[in-house]
Amino acid sequence: ELIRKRAEHNEGLIFSLEEISLHQSDIEKIENIDKLCRDLKILYLQSNLIDRIENVSKLKQLEYLNLALNNVQRVENLEKCENLKKLDLTVNFVAELTSLETLRGNEFLEDLYLTGNPCSKFEDYRSFVVGTLPQLKRLDGIEITNTERLEAIQNIRSLRESVVREQNDHFLKEQRKREGRGGRWYTDIGAETAQIRDDKQPGATDKDNHNVMVEDEEGDTGNENNKDFWNEPTEYTPETRKEIHRKLEADRAAAEEQRQNVRSNKIPKRQTVLERNGKRLNLNQAKWPFRLDDCSDANLVSLEVGIPKYLGTHQIDVDVQADYVKIVAENRTFQLVLQSEVSPDASTCQRSQITGELSLKMPKLHQIPVLSSKPKVKSFKEENSQFISAEKAKNSTFLEFDSKPKVDVDYSKIVENNQKILKPMSKPAKVVIEKPVSADFIDNDDVPPLI
Repeated sequence: ELIRKRAEHNEGLIFSLEEISLHQSDIEKIENIDKLCRDLKILYLQSNLIDRIENVSKLKQLEYLNLALNNVQRVENLEKCENLKKLDLTVNFVAELTSLETLRGNEFLEDLYLTGNPCSKFEDYRSFVVGTLPQLKRLDGIEITNTERLEAIQNIRSLRESVVREQNDHFLKEQRKREGRGGRWYTDIGAETAQIRDDKQPGATDKDNHNVMVEDEEGDTGNENNKDFWNEPTEYTPETRKEIHRKLEADRAAAEEQRQNVRSNKIPKRQTVLERNGKRLNLNQAKWPFRLDDCSDANLVSLEVGIPKYLGTHQIDVDVQADYVKIVAENRTFQLVLQSEVSPDASTCQRSQITGELSLKMPKLHQIPVLSSKPKVKSFKEENSQFISAEKAKNSTFLEFDSKPKVDVDYSKIVENNQKILKPMSKPAKVVIEKPVSADFIDNDDVPPLI
């Protein structure tokens, strides 16, 4: 799944991948990569927890392998990577320098990086690597001259003896450290944190910075345990790297769980608290904005609460009592104590369909009679409309008709005899007059009649 996820640039196709980046993926073992991606040319595996180089022998087309910042302790299983050109093992734990002899068959190997490994501190490190792998062109990013290569090849036997001697000394020291016989050494981080603990002065190491981050995330809980873990001096070994990684994973998982609880509103429920004298407290768990108005109208208390717009109305519970208002939504409580008593039965609650705001109108229980009301002042718009309507009434004229008919004009005598002349709708049918038949006419039935 991880390989398919990192193959998005190739439309999710694994078999035809030529380049893939699996860095910072907490990988502890190389597996399945040689079976699924046999055409790989570039493979990035830096910043993981890989202990051993394995399962890459079938990658015949592999040209660049990056294993920087891992736990690799020796070079192996790369003999069959015939096209390997560049190998990066920066900041690993390679102490067995003679294991590089397995790369003699990789004819195309040009670049090799071993900076930050224990073997890079050996006295004859560079000369031995150049003499063992004459096909190299650059070691740790530095060009190899022909003179340097020839001199290293001539002295390869003595160089190998010196390297083997230094290797054995290194392994002996490591064994003594594990057995507790002295020879202890600490990382720079451990030394700095130890000095900070002794001097009681702030430092700037990576572990201290991470300790501050952990304190911010977890709060006061478990601070002592985190301080003890991050301030304890430790050796820089593959085991300590894995231990630190597990600690970081646990802290990250705890922080993620806390964020998930906040997103899903899984917060501790806080009930409406009563004081000792029986009075309720003001409470706003969800931090909703609200506006209370009890001064504009002497007999009315108005309350507007900014409920989230997309929260369903069926999830809101409103309870109006004589001396307080309580709103519950999303398992969060909003409670407000009123200064004057209101009438719960006469109160109304409405919600805006645009903003989702909740509006409560609560008449006061003890109404104050209004003695006199000020005359209503007409607005400019009302006065202007009245003036316009009055002007229209003055300037309007109407037609007047005389009820008595005039003598000189009689509209009823326009048509003669006061009768309508009806015109036929269609022409009358023609009458056909038959001609007389002569005496000698013989009627023949076979002949049709003439019209």
